[in-house]
Amino acid sequence: MTSNGPYDGNLSVIGLQWGDEGKGKITDYFASDFDAVVRFNGGSNAGHTVVVGGSRHTFHLVPSGALKGKKLLIGPGVALDPAILSEELSVLRTEGMRTDIMVDGRCTLVSPSEKAFDALLEELRGGQALGTTLRGIGPAYAMRALRLAPRAMDLFSPGFDGRHAEAFYSRFAQARQDAPAWAGSARESLEGLVGDVSSSVDSIAEAGGRALFEGSQGTLLDVLHGSYPYVTGSSTLAGFIPASLGLPAGAAGEVLGVCKCYTTRVGAGPFPSEAEDGVAERLRLVGREYGATTGRPRRIGWLDLVALKYAVRVNGAREIVLSKLDVLSELREFSVCVGYRLDGSEVKDFYRALGDMGRVEPVLEGGWGIHGADFRAGVTGGLRRFVEFVEEELGVRVRMLSYGEERSRTVER
Repeated sequence: MTSNGPYDGNLSVIGLQWGDEGKGKITDYFASDFDAVVRFNGGSNAGHTVVVGGSRHTFHLVPSGALKGKKLLIGPGVALDPAILSEELSVLRTEGMRTDIMVDGRCTLVSPSEKAFDALLEELRGGQALGTTLRGIGPAYAMRALRLAPRAMDLFSPGFDGRHAEAFYSRFAQARQDAPAWAGSARESLEGLVGDVSSSVDSIAEAGGRALFEGSQGTLLDVLHGSYPYVTGSSTLAGFIPASLGLPAGAAGEVLGVCKCYTTRVGAGPFPSEAEDGVAERLRLVGREYGATTGRPRRIGWLDLVALKYAVRVNGAREIVLSKLDVLSELREFSVCVGYRLDGSEVKDFYRALGDMGRVEPVLEGGWGIHGADFRAGVTGGLRRFVEFVEEELGVRVRMLSYGEERSRTVER
Protein backbone atom coordinates (compact mmCIF):
# COMPACT_ATOMS: atom_id res chain seq x y z
CA MET A 1 0.00 0.00 0.00
CA THR A 2 1.37 3.44 -0.94
CA SER A 3 1.68 6.63 1.05
CA ASN A 4 -1.11 9.15 0.93
CA GLY A 5 0.56 11.66 -1.38
CA PRO A 6 -1.39 14.70 -2.58
CA TYR A 7 -4.72 12.85 -3.01
CA ASP A 8 -6.55 10.90 -0.31
CA GLY A 9 -8.49 8.54 -2.58
CA ASN A 10 -8.57 7.41 -6.19
CA LEU A 11 -7.57 9.85 -8.91
CA SER A 12 -8.69 10.14 -12.54
CA VAL A 13 -6.44 11.84 -15.09
CA ILE A 14 -8.64 13.08 -17.94
CA GLY A 15 -7.83 14.99 -21.14
CA LEU A 16 -9.89 18.14 -21.56
CA GLN A 17 -9.30 18.86 -25.24
CA TRP A 18 -9.04 16.77 -28.44
CA GLY A 19 -6.42 14.48 -26.92
CA ASP A 20 -2.61 14.76 -26.88
CA GLU A 21 -2.70 16.93 -23.74
CA GLY A 22 0.15 15.14 -21.94
CA LYS A 23 -1.88 12.68 -19.85
CA GLY A 24 0.84 10.04 -19.99
CA LYS A 25 3.39 12.30 -18.34
CA ILE A 26 0.97 13.33 -15.59
CA THR A 27 -0.11 9.72 -14.98
CA ASP A 28 3.54 8.70 -14.68
CA TYR A 29 4.24 11.66 -12.38
CA PHE A 30 1.56 10.66 -9.85
CA ALA A 31 1.85 6.88 -10.24
CA SER A 32 4.21 6.53 -7.26
CA ASP A 33 1.38 7.51 -4.91
CA PHE A 34 -1.00 4.77 -6.09
CA ASP A 35 -1.19 0.99 -5.97
CA ALA A 36 -2.44 0.47 -9.53
CA VAL A 37 -2.73 2.38 -12.78
CA VAL A 38 -5.85 1.53 -14.77
CA ARG A 39 -6.77 2.09 -18.43
CA PHE A 40 -10.56 2.26 -18.79
CA ASN A 41 -11.28 3.35 -22.38
CA GLY A 42 -9.97 3.60 -25.92
CA GLY A 43 -7.40 1.28 -27.45
CA SER A 44 -4.18 1.32 -29.41
CA ASN A 45 -5.28 4.53 -31.13
CA ALA A 46 -3.96 6.30 -28.03
CA GLY A 47 -0.29 7.22 -27.74
CA HIS A 48 0.89 8.25 -24.26
CA THR A 49 4.50 9.41 -24.06
CA VAL A 50 6.72 9.48 -20.97
CA VAL A 51 10.28 10.89 -21.14
CA VAL A 52 12.76 10.11 -18.36
CA GLY A 53 16.43 11.04 -18.56
CA GLY A 54 16.15 11.66 -22.27
CA SER A 55 14.72 8.18 -22.86
CA ARG A 56 11.38 8.29 -24.66
CA HIS A 57 8.67 5.69 -23.94
CA THR A 58 5.40 5.58 -25.88
CA PHE A 59 2.52 3.43 -24.62
CA HIS A 60 -0.56 2.55 -26.67
CA LEU A 61 -2.21 -0.04 -24.42
CA VAL A 62 0.08 -0.48 -21.43
CA PRO A 63 -0.89 2.01 -18.67
CA SER A 64 1.62 4.80 -18.11
CA GLY A 65 2.52 3.55 -14.63
CA ALA A 66 4.80 0.89 -16.18
CA LEU A 67 8.01 2.83 -15.52
CA LYS A 68 7.14 3.10 -11.82
CA GLY A 69 6.67 -0.66 -11.46
CA LYS A 70 2.99 -0.35 -10.55
CA LYS A 71 0.23 -2.92 -10.96
CA LEU A 72 -1.17 -2.32 -14.43
CA LEU A 73 -4.81 -2.99 -15.20
CA ILE A 74 -6.59 -2.84 -18.58
CA GLY A 75 -10.33 -2.60 -17.96
CA PRO A 76 -13.36 -3.99 -19.84
CA GLY A 77 -13.99 -0.69 -21.64
CA VAL A 78 -10.75 -0.94 -23.62
CA ALA A 79 -10.72 -2.20 -27.23
CA LEU A 80 -7.70 -4.48 -27.05
CA ASP A 81 -5.39 -5.44 -29.90
CA PRO A 82 -3.49 -8.48 -28.56
CA ALA A 83 -0.67 -8.11 -31.09
CA ILE A 84 0.08 -4.51 -30.10
CA LEU A 85 -0.06 -5.32 -26.40
CA SER A 86 2.38 -8.17 -26.95
CA GLU A 87 4.76 -5.86 -28.82
CA GLU A 88 4.70 -3.29 -26.01
CA LEU A 89 5.33 -5.88 -23.31
CA SER A 90 8.19 -7.30 -25.37
CA VAL A 91 9.82 -3.86 -25.59
CA LEU A 92 9.55 -3.40 -21.82
CA ARG A 93 11.14 -6.82 -21.22
CA THR A 94 13.97 -5.93 -23.61
CA GLU A 95 14.56 -2.78 -21.55
CA GLY A 96 14.79 -4.89 -18.39
CA MET A 97 11.40 -3.96 -16.96
CA ARG A 98 9.05 -6.53 -15.46
CA THR A 99 5.34 -5.79 -15.59
CA ASP A 100 2.53 -6.91 -13.30
CA ILE A 101 -0.33 -6.57 -15.77
CA MET A 102 -3.89 -7.86 -15.99
CA VAL A 103 -6.28 -7.66 -18.95
CA ASP A 104 -9.96 -7.89 -18.13
CA GLY A 105 -11.63 -10.89 -19.72
CA ARG A 106 -14.49 -8.70 -20.91
CA CYS A 107 -12.28 -6.50 -23.11
CA THR A 108 -13.47 -6.22 -26.71
CA LEU A 109 -10.82 -7.62 -29.04
CA VAL A 110 -9.55 -5.93 -32.20
CA SER A 111 -8.71 -8.30 -35.03
CA PRO A 112 -7.28 -7.61 -38.53
CA SER A 113 -10.86 -7.54 -39.85
CA GLU A 114 -11.75 -4.49 -37.73
CA LYS A 115 -8.71 -2.68 -39.09
CA ALA A 116 -9.72 -3.51 -42.67
CA PHE A 117 -13.26 -2.40 -41.92
CA ASP A 118 -11.91 0.88 -40.48
CA ALA A 119 -10.03 1.57 -43.70
CA LEU A 120 -13.08 0.69 -45.80
CA LEU A 121 -15.32 3.06 -43.83
CA GLU A 122 -12.84 5.91 -44.28
CA GLU A 123 -12.75 5.20 -48.01
CA LEU A 124 -16.54 5.22 -48.21
CA ARG A 125 -16.71 8.57 -46.40
CA GLY A 126 -14.64 10.14 -49.17
CA GLY A 127 -14.30 13.87 -48.64
CA GLN A 128 -15.93 13.56 -45.23
CA ALA A 129 -13.41 11.06 -43.86
CA LEU A 130 -12.88 11.41 -40.11
CA GLY A 131 -9.13 10.91 -40.15
CA THR A 132 -9.11 7.89 -37.84
CA THR A 133 -5.89 6.09 -36.89
CA LEU A 134 -7.11 3.01 -38.82
CA ARG A 135 -6.42 0.90 -35.73
CA GLY A 136 -9.92 -0.64 -35.88
CA ILE A 137 -11.15 0.85 -32.62
CA GLY A 138 -14.48 2.27 -33.82
CA PRO A 139 -15.44 -0.91 -35.71
CA ALA A 140 -14.51 -3.02 -32.68
CA TYR A 141 -16.88 -1.03 -30.46
CA ALA A 142 -19.53 -1.21 -33.16
CA MET A 143 -19.17 -4.98 -33.38
CA ARG A 144 -19.47 -5.16 -29.60
CA ALA A 145 -22.76 -3.26 -29.81
CA LEU A 146 -23.88 -5.75 -32.47
CA ARG A 147 -22.89 -8.58 -30.08
CA LEU A 148 -20.48 -9.99 -32.65
CA ALA A 149 -17.08 -8.98 -31.28
CA PRO A 150 -15.16 -11.59 -29.28
CA ARG A 151 -13.97 -10.79 -25.75
CA ALA A 152 -10.56 -11.61 -24.30
CA MET A 153 -12.08 -14.44 -22.24
CA ASP A 154 -13.60 -16.00 -25.37
CA LEU A 155 -10.13 -16.85 -26.65
CA PHE A 156 -9.89 -19.47 -23.93
CA SER A 157 -13.34 -21.00 -24.45
CA PRO A 158 -13.30 -24.53 -25.95
CA GLY A 159 -13.78 -24.49 -29.69
CA PHE A 160 -13.24 -20.73 -30.19
CA ASP A 161 -11.69 -20.08 -33.61
CA GLY A 162 -12.35 -16.37 -34.18
CA ARG A 163 -15.11 -16.86 -36.75
CA HIS A 164 -17.87 -15.11 -34.75
CA ALA A 165 -18.33 -12.31 -37.29
CA GLU A 166 -17.37 -14.18 -40.45
CA ALA A 167 -20.84 -13.89 -42.05
CA PHE A 168 -20.93 -10.16 -41.41
CA TYR A 169 -17.51 -9.48 -42.88
CA SER A 170 -18.06 -11.84 -45.80
CA ARG A 171 -21.05 -9.79 -46.87
CA PHE A 172 -20.03 -6.23 -45.96
CA ALA A 173 -16.27 -6.10 -45.91
CA GLN A 174 -14.02 -9.12 -46.20
CA ALA A 175 -14.01 -12.83 -45.37
CA ARG A 176 -12.25 -13.64 -42.12
CA GLN A 177 -10.25 -16.44 -43.70
CA ASP A 178 -7.32 -15.72 -41.35
CA ALA A 179 -9.53 -15.82 -38.24
CA PRO A 180 -8.25 -19.11 -36.77
CA ALA A 181 -4.63 -18.05 -37.18
CA TRP A 182 -5.38 -14.69 -35.57
CA ALA A 183 -7.23 -16.37 -32.69
CA GLY A 184 -4.26 -18.64 -31.99
CA SER A 185 -1.82 -15.74 -31.97
CA ALA A 186 -4.11 -13.61 -29.80
CA ARG A 187 -4.55 -16.49 -27.34
CA GLU A 188 -0.78 -16.82 -27.07
CA SER A 189 -0.37 -13.06 -26.50
CA LEU A 190 -2.90 -12.98 -23.64
CA GLU A 191 -2.02 -16.30 -21.99
CA GLY A 192 -1.80 -15.76 -18.22
CA LEU A 193 -2.87 -12.09 -18.39
CA VAL A 194 -6.67 -12.33 -18.43
CA GLY A 195 -8.60 -11.70 -15.22
CA ASP A 196 -11.23 -9.63 -13.44
CA VAL A 197 -9.99 -6.02 -13.31
CA SER A 198 -13.12 -4.83 -11.52
CA SER A 199 -12.50 -7.27 -8.68
CA SER A 200 -8.81 -6.33 -8.57
CA VAL A 201 -9.58 -2.61 -8.17
CA ASP A 202 -12.17 -3.48 -5.53
CA SER A 203 -9.63 -5.58 -3.61
CA ILE A 204 -7.14 -2.72 -3.68
CA ALA A 205 -9.77 -0.43 -2.16
CA GLU A 206 -10.69 -2.98 0.53
CA ALA A 207 -7.01 -3.18 1.53
CA GLY A 208 -6.89 0.61 1.92
CA GLY A 209 -5.10 1.18 -1.37
CA ARG A 210 -5.84 3.55 -4.22
CA ALA A 211 -6.10 3.44 -8.00
CA LEU A 212 -5.05 5.95 -10.63
CA PHE A 213 -7.32 5.89 -13.67
CA GLU A 214 -5.66 6.96 -16.92
CA GLY A 215 -7.94 8.44 -19.56
CA SER A 216 -7.39 7.96 -23.26
CA GLN A 217 -8.05 10.58 -25.98
CA GLY A 218 -9.83 13.75 -24.76
CA THR A 219 -13.21 15.08 -23.71
CA LEU A 220 -13.97 16.70 -27.05
CA LEU A 221 -13.55 13.29 -28.72
CA ASP A 222 -16.19 11.63 -26.53
CA VAL A 223 -18.58 9.59 -28.69
CA LEU A 224 -21.65 11.20 -27.04
CA HIS A 225 -20.49 14.57 -25.75
CA GLY A 226 -17.72 15.54 -28.17
CA SER A 227 -17.62 17.22 -31.58
CA TYR A 228 -19.59 14.44 -33.29
CA PRO A 229 -19.09 12.87 -35.82
CA TYR A 230 -15.39 13.75 -35.55
CA VAL A 231 -14.97 11.75 -32.35
CA THR A 232 -13.50 8.49 -31.11
CA GLY A 233 -15.45 5.25 -30.61
CA SER A 234 -15.75 5.30 -26.81
CA SER A 235 -16.59 7.59 -23.94
CA THR A 236 -13.66 9.65 -22.69
CA LEU A 237 -15.30 11.27 -19.65
CA ALA A 238 -14.50 10.62 -16.00
CA GLY A 239 -18.11 9.54 -15.47
CA PHE A 240 -17.49 6.55 -17.73
CA ILE A 241 -14.89 5.09 -15.36
CA PRO A 242 -17.27 3.37 -12.90
CA ALA A 243 -19.53 2.07 -15.69
CA SER A 244 -16.70 0.72 -17.84
CA LEU A 245 -14.93 -0.97 -14.94
CA GLY A 246 -17.99 -2.22 -13.07
CA LEU A 247 -17.34 -0.12 -9.97
CA PRO A 248 -19.53 2.00 -7.65
CA ALA A 249 -20.48 5.43 -8.96
CA GLY A 250 -18.01 7.34 -6.78
CA ALA A 251 -15.02 5.14 -7.58
CA ALA A 252 -13.42 7.64 -9.98
CA GLY A 253 -12.38 9.82 -7.03
CA GLU A 254 -10.91 13.25 -7.71
CA VAL A 255 -10.73 14.33 -11.35
CA LEU A 256 -7.54 16.02 -12.54
CA GLY A 257 -8.03 17.54 -15.98
CA VAL A 258 -5.07 17.95 -18.32
CA CYS A 259 -4.93 20.56 -21.08
CA LYS A 260 -2.35 22.28 -23.20
CA CYS A 261 -1.96 26.05 -22.92
CA TYR A 262 -2.92 26.05 -26.59
CA THR A 263 -5.11 23.59 -28.50
CA THR A 264 -4.39 20.82 -30.99
CA ARG A 265 -6.38 18.23 -32.84
CA VAL A 266 -5.55 15.43 -35.28
CA GLY A 267 -7.63 14.61 -38.31
CA ALA A 268 -10.68 16.31 -39.74
CA GLY A 269 -13.40 18.28 -38.00
CA PRO A 270 -14.19 21.86 -36.97
CA PHE A 271 -11.55 23.71 -34.97
CA PRO A 272 -12.80 27.19 -33.96
CA SER A 273 -9.54 28.54 -32.49
CA GLU A 274 -7.23 27.22 -35.23
CA ALA A 275 -4.25 29.55 -35.71
CA GLU A 276 -2.80 30.95 -38.92
CA ASP A 277 -0.33 28.75 -40.78
CA GLY A 278 2.85 30.64 -39.81
CA VAL A 279 2.21 30.60 -36.07
CA ALA A 280 0.80 27.08 -36.20
CA GLU A 281 3.88 25.72 -37.96
CA ARG A 282 6.20 27.38 -35.45
CA LEU A 283 4.37 25.90 -32.47
CA ARG A 284 4.14 22.53 -34.21
CA LEU A 285 7.90 22.37 -34.68
CA VAL A 286 8.81 23.60 -31.20
CA GLY A 287 6.19 21.42 -29.52
CA ARG A 288 6.90 18.34 -31.67
CA GLU A 289 3.21 18.21 -32.45
CA TYR A 290 3.04 15.01 -34.41
CA GLY A 291 0.81 12.08 -33.50
CA ALA A 292 2.46 9.49 -31.22
CA THR A 293 0.46 6.74 -32.95
CA THR A 294 0.38 7.87 -36.59
CA GLY A 295 3.09 10.54 -36.86
CA ARG A 296 0.60 12.88 -38.51
CA PRO A 297 1.11 16.63 -37.96
CA ARG A 298 -1.39 18.02 -35.48
CA ARG A 299 -3.47 21.08 -36.25
CA ILE A 300 -2.66 23.98 -33.92
CA GLY A 301 -4.88 26.65 -32.37
CA TRP A 302 -5.12 29.03 -29.46
CA LEU A 303 -6.36 27.96 -26.05
CA ASP A 304 -10.15 27.60 -26.34
CA LEU A 305 -11.73 28.55 -23.01
CA VAL A 306 -15.29 27.95 -24.29
CA ALA A 307 -14.57 24.30 -25.03
CA LEU A 308 -12.38 23.97 -21.96
CA LYS A 309 -15.04 25.27 -19.58
CA TYR A 310 -17.46 22.72 -21.04
CA ALA A 311 -14.91 19.93 -20.57
CA VAL A 312 -14.27 20.92 -16.96
CA ARG A 313 -18.01 20.85 -16.24
CA VAL A 314 -18.89 17.53 -17.85
CA ASN A 315 -15.99 15.81 -16.07
CA GLY A 316 -16.45 17.46 -12.69
CA ALA A 317 -12.79 18.51 -12.62
CA ARG A 318 -11.81 20.78 -9.74
CA GLU A 319 -8.12 20.99 -10.61
CA ILE A 320 -6.25 21.06 -13.90
CA VAL A 321 -2.74 20.74 -15.29
CA LEU A 322 -1.53 23.27 -17.86
CA SER A 323 1.00 21.60 -20.16
CA LYS A 324 3.37 22.69 -22.93
CA LEU A 325 3.99 26.11 -21.39
CA ASP A 326 7.57 26.01 -22.69
CA VAL A 327 6.21 25.93 -26.24
CA LEU A 328 4.01 28.98 -25.76
CA SER A 329 6.93 30.86 -24.17
CA GLU A 330 8.57 30.87 -27.61
CA LEU A 331 6.10 33.55 -28.74
CA ARG A 332 6.39 37.20 -27.79
CA GLU A 333 2.61 37.37 -27.52
CA PHE A 334 -0.24 34.91 -27.90
CA SER A 335 -4.02 34.91 -27.96
CA VAL A 336 -6.77 33.10 -26.08
CA CYS A 337 -10.21 32.22 -27.44
CA VAL A 338 -12.78 33.59 -24.97
CA GLY A 339 -15.94 33.14 -27.06
CA TYR A 340 -17.41 32.22 -30.43
CA ARG A 341 -19.16 34.49 -32.91
CA LEU A 342 -22.19 32.85 -34.50
CA ASP A 343 -24.74 34.62 -36.73
CA GLY A 344 -23.71 38.00 -35.40
CA SER A 345 -23.89 37.07 -31.72
CA GLU A 346 -21.19 36.09 -29.24
CA VAL A 347 -21.61 32.60 -27.81
CA LYS A 348 -19.85 31.33 -24.69
CA ASP A 349 -21.79 28.09 -24.29
CA PHE A 350 -20.08 25.19 -26.10
CA TYR A 351 -23.32 23.23 -26.45
CA ARG A 352 -25.05 26.14 -28.23
CA ALA A 353 -22.29 26.11 -30.84
CA LEU A 354 -21.95 22.34 -31.10
CA GLY A 355 -24.31 21.93 -34.04
CA ASP A 356 -22.66 24.79 -35.93
CA MET A 357 -19.00 24.25 -35.06
CA GLY A 358 -18.01 24.55 -38.68
CA ARG A 359 -19.45 28.08 -38.90
CA VAL A 360 -18.34 29.72 -35.66
CA GLU A 361 -15.53 32.25 -35.58
CA PRO A 362 -13.29 32.69 -32.54
CA VAL A 363 -13.44 35.75 -30.31
CA LEU A 364 -9.76 36.20 -29.47
CA GLU A 365 -8.20 38.14 -26.63
CA GLY A 366 -4.60 38.92 -27.51
CA GLY A 367 -1.68 40.52 -25.74
CA TRP A 368 -0.80 37.63 -23.43
CA GLY A 369 2.87 36.82 -22.96
CA ILE A 370 5.11 34.45 -21.01
CA HIS A 371 8.17 34.85 -23.24
CA GLY A 372 11.38 33.88 -21.47
CA ALA A 373 9.62 32.65 -18.33
CA ASP A 374 11.87 30.79 -15.86
CA PHE A 375 9.51 28.04 -14.79
CA ARG A 376 11.89 26.78 -12.10
CA ALA A 377 11.64 30.17 -10.38
CA GLY A 378 7.92 29.74 -9.80
CA VAL A 379 4.75 31.31 -11.13
CA THR A 380 5.56 35.00 -11.51
CA GLY A 381 5.05 37.91 -13.90
CA GLY A 382 3.22 37.23 -17.15
CA LEU A 383 2.98 33.53 -16.34
CA ARG A 384 1.18 34.27 -13.08
CA ARG A 385 -1.26 36.63 -14.80
CA PHE A 386 -2.04 34.02 -17.44
CA VAL A 387 -2.53 31.20 -14.90
CA GLU A 388 -4.79 33.33 -12.71
CA PHE A 389 -6.82 34.37 -15.75
CA VAL A 390 -7.38 30.73 -16.71
CA GLU A 391 -8.38 29.89 -13.15
CA GLU A 392 -10.89 32.73 -13.02
CA GLU A 393 -12.40 31.87 -16.40
CA LEU A 394 -12.76 28.16 -15.65
CA GLY A 395 -13.53 28.31 -11.94
CA VAL A 396 -10.90 25.67 -11.13
CA ARG A 397 -7.44 25.58 -9.61
CA VAL A 398 -4.38 25.13 -11.81
CA ARG A 399 -2.70 22.43 -9.76
CA MET A 400 0.37 21.89 -11.88
CA LEU A 401 2.38 23.37 -14.70
CA SER A 402 4.25 21.22 -17.21
CA TYR A 403 6.98 22.89 -19.24
CA GLY A 404 8.59 20.04 -21.18
CA GLU A 405 8.37 16.35 -21.93
CA GLU A 406 10.80 15.26 -19.21
CA ARG A 407 9.17 13.96 -16.03
CA SER A 408 11.18 16.49 -13.98
CA ARG A 409 9.93 19.53 -15.91
CA THR A 410 6.88 19.95 -13.73
CA VAL A 411 5.89 22.58 -11.16
CA GLU A 412 3.30 21.92 -8.46
CA ARG A 413 1.42 24.85 -6.95
